[in-house]
Amino acid sequence: MTLDLGTVGRETTLREQRYDWRDAALYAISLGCGQGDYAFVRNDPPPRVLPTFAVVPAFQPIFEALGFTGGNLVTLLHSGQRVELLAPFPAAGVMTTRARVAGIWDMKIGAFVVIDSETEVEGAAVARTSWQLLLRGEGGFGGERPPAILRTKPPEAAPPDLRVEVPTHANQALLYRLNGDINPIHADPAVARAAGFDRPILHGLCSYGIAARHALRTLAGDDPRRFVSFEARFSKVVMPGDTLIVEAWQLGEPGQAAVTVTVGETGEKAIANALFTYRP
Repeated sequence: MTLDLGTVGRETTLREQRYDWRDAALYAISLGCGQGDYAFVRNDPPPRVLPTFAVVPAFQPIFEALGFTGGNLVTLLHSGQRVELLAPFPAAGVMTTRARVAGIWDMKIGAFVVIDSETEVEGAAVARTSWQLLLRGEGGFGGERPPAILRTKPPEAAPPDLRVEVPTHANQALLYRLNGDINPIHADPAVARAAGFDRPILHGLCSYGIAARHALRTLAGDDPRRFVSFEARFSKVVMPGDTLIVEAWQLGEPGQAAVTVTVGETGEKAIANALFTYRP
């Protein structure tokens, strides 16, 4: 057992990051935005910022907090993610972010670690994130089981309100990592093999961002002001070059939709369980 359970509740230093329209546009392009998405990729007028951009200022604080626990990136699987938007990101500014180790639980096959963060821009709170991380091989230490997780399922036999096929390309992970998520499992073949994969895998956050981007477009009129939150559980890895089938079903509660992401080549669910909430 290498994890330090005493780090629960420990906070990182406050990280400051200046950004401008290029950073917002890079994030959008790394999710497949391009022609037809000018509101998110051009500089004049200043671009809208995709709500899940909230993960970008959190990368360094999250890795710092994970370091507190003693977790090893080679054993790490990103098992779930939540982004809550408190206010739309401006097109440019100075972001300050702090992360906190919210809990470490025993899942036998691994240690389940949750790290939360909050980001402000120019002193105003704009976003909160929660990262669910599984450290394989670190379980069995006699700790408590994790709390209940998200269980949102599409309505049975109902056609989706959104269905779109999104091709990824062979360099998708190399592009996405320019946002700051530089875990070598997404770029270094040797590290990927050590983790049990034939080659570098696509970031779960890339699939997550693609799903949120299309849900925002179809269900919330491409308006970041209508985005409330997006929470997802990752169930299968995606390889760069896979085709992602994003589907969403509006639920009985207004402003809520169940979302799934299926790998077109295999039929496997990369995200089988996700909840998109928005202002109707």
